[in-house]
Formats: sequence, structure tokens, C-alpha cells
Amino acid sequence: MKRIGLASMFCLVILGCVTTITTRTVSQSVAESIDTKRFLDAVSYVLTENGFDIKLLNESYGLVNTDWRPVKSGADTAATILSAFSTSQSMTVYSRSMMVQVMLTENGYSLTPKLRRTSRSTSMLGGSSENVEYPLPESAEGQLAVKIVQEINRELGLLNNYRWEEKTLQVGQEY
Repeated sequence: MKRIGLASMFCLVILGCVTTITTRTVSQSVAESIDTKRFLDAVSYVLTENGFDIKLLNESYGLVNTDWRPVKSGADTAATILSAFSTSQSMTVYSRSMMVQVMLTENGYSLTPKLRRTSRSTSMLGGSSENVEYPLPESAEGQLAVKIVQEINRELGLLNNYRWEEKTLQVGQEY
């Protein structure tokens, strides 16, 4: 992973490569402001009920970050099983984990899910790779994000006025 990260950084800094990153966030708008303590209590409750451990809670900024939580994928399990039955001596194990960031904003709050895909090889050379992305709304992780927003809204007594926002960033582009 470190080699891949260093190579990417080298490409971006030295060669001026352009990389596109697409972020996806669920935003909930509200008519009137939300009390920060009440908001953080509701978010903490909903996240822990959904199996997430709170990693950071900042009352000054109205911010909650979770730790990475494993999520299940039939595709990852199938790829691991196929790898185990391959003719080579090595096996690759695939896994996925998700983290969530919830932040109080001027007009409501936002929830940003991140998905980390990891593969680890048991070959003599070893090796692992890691890819972090923002899940699509229709994915299982995107649906979990919506479920969390709906539960937070229920705890706060809010109507479900959420929407997905997508932003595309060009990293390494000269202006």
C-alpha cells in the first residue's frame, strides 16, 4: 500500500498527473437550527445501534467520525473462495469496511460514507492493496447510509428531506 501511495504521490507531484475523485454525501436540510448536543446524542445513538464505533466526537464543530466497520459482500467472498481453489500456492483474501462522518451544517447536516476495499495475498512476496471510495447511492453501503439518515431524522423528529450530493474534484490540475 505504501508503495502504491508513494507512486501515486510521485505521479501527482512530479509529473503533474490529473486524478479525478468523486465524493458522495447525503445531505439533510432543516427549517430551523438543530441543538448541537441533541444532534450529537442522536447521531451517536444511531451509529452505535448500526454497529459503528465512534472514533471522534467534536461538540464545537458538530462532527462525528466512526471507525472502520466490516461490511459483507458476496462478490468479495466469491473472489476469496475462487482464489483459494486456484492452482497457484497463494490465496488472496478480499474484504470491505465502511466508515461514516456526520457533520452539522448551517442548513441541516451531512453524512459522508466511505468504503475501503482491501485485498491481501498470502503468496511468498505477500502484498496488499487498499482502495477507498465513496459508495454509490444504490449500493448496499449507500442504502445503509440512507437508513442511518432516516434513523437520525426519526430521533430528531425531522421529515426525510435528504438528497445525495456528488462532487467531482480534479487533483493535480493546474489552474
